[in-house]
Amino acid sequence: MEGEWTVKHKKTALAFSGLVLILAACSGDETEETTEENQGSSGTGNVQLEEMEGTIEHVHGIGYTDAEGVTFASHDGLKVYKDNEWMESPHHKNDYMGFNATEEGMYVSGHPGASSDLPNPLGLQKGKVKKQELESLGFTGESDFHLMGVGYENEAIYLLNSQPDDNLDTGFHRSFDGGETFEAMAAENLPEKLFQLAVHPSDEEMVAAAAESGVFLSTDAGETFERISETGQASGLTFTGNQLYFGLLQNEASFQTYDLESETITDIPLPDFGQDAVLYSAVHPEKEELTIFTMNGSSYMTEDEGETWKSILTEGEPG
Repeated sequence: MEGEWTVKHKKTALAFSGLVLILAACSGDETEETTEENQGSSGTGNVQLEEMEGTIEHVHGIGYTDAEGVTFASHDGLKVYKDNEWMESPHHKNDYMGFNATEEGMYVSGHPGASSDLPNPLGLQKGKVKKQELESLGFTGESDFHLMGVGYENEAIYLLNSQPDDNLDTGFHRSFDGGETFEAMAAENLPEKLFQLAVHPSDEEMVAAAAESGVFLSTDAGETFERISETGQASGLTFTGNQLYFGLLQNEASFQTYDLESETITDIPLPDFGQDAVLYSAVHPEKEELTIFTMNGSSYMTEDEGETWKSILTEGEPG
């Protein structure tokens, strides 16, 4: 029994180390990984999604956008899984480091593709997967927001600016007017090692943070936070109207929901994916569909709260 425990413990430690490396990569500059096929994002008009070719790598967010299916923001553009098919946008072939889906489209940050005429870094941009243009909300050529959360309906923006620029000091900021103005927030009780922010879809003053030490929740617009989970590496934050979904890596990976009214936590069964963990999650706004993306680059969907899972991506290979 002791030998079996030791092997399992070592495997879990490796999984945790892999997650730490992925989280560290979120704060690195990946501009060298863009490809010659990348295109700019200027122009107007609706565009048709194209059949996807190749693999999906370096995902930094997933969500249900105007593309209707679930969108994956990768280092070489936007990939969409819809109606059992993998598609991609012919535009927006940028290296996305920050990505948040909304019911109207998306908010993004990162670096331009190799043939793009956008500034580097992108600053904060707003757009739609199925439209060619992006709308700049500022900070272009200055800031790259890796830690950013946007409300699905209210589009309240919370972000961490890691270095000062001409318009924004270092630290946590929020905007309730679509990015026209930002104000600093105290973010009391938040630890330093953070991975993700998520904003409630309709309550602009409710924001959650995934940290190395658990999930932290604020109900006063980011002024103060309180840990609501057990201690462990948190990730995969997604709000619905009355739930907060999150992943937690302790001795092994788990996926849970926090009921915002009763303040109770419920486990959701995970697929049999071995030494893996949830990095991102997304909930369909209109039907019982939940998607997760994992540390090892795989993705699964469930329509029954984890009782059964469908594999749609295996270590970057479409399934």
